[in-house]
Amino acid sequence: MIISIEDVWKKDHNKYRAIYAMAKDAERINLSRKDETEELAETDEKVTVLAMKRFKEGKVKYRIVNPDETES
Repeated sequence: MIISIEDVWKKDHNKYRAIYAMAKDAERINLSRKDETEELAETDEKVTVLAMKRFKEGKVKYRIVNPDETES
């Protein structure tokens, strides 16, 4: 599967942030496969490919957190 940079820019104009979001989603998918907690655990696709597909489809939710928000 190939995801073009145009596909990424449709979701986020910052390709580095988009790649980071896809990587974190792949990590989450991998953990869910180990726990068998989600329907994603049943598919045989590689986690990276699945994360890229989910990002392209707009299923990966993320937000930018300002440094001030993280301090409590």
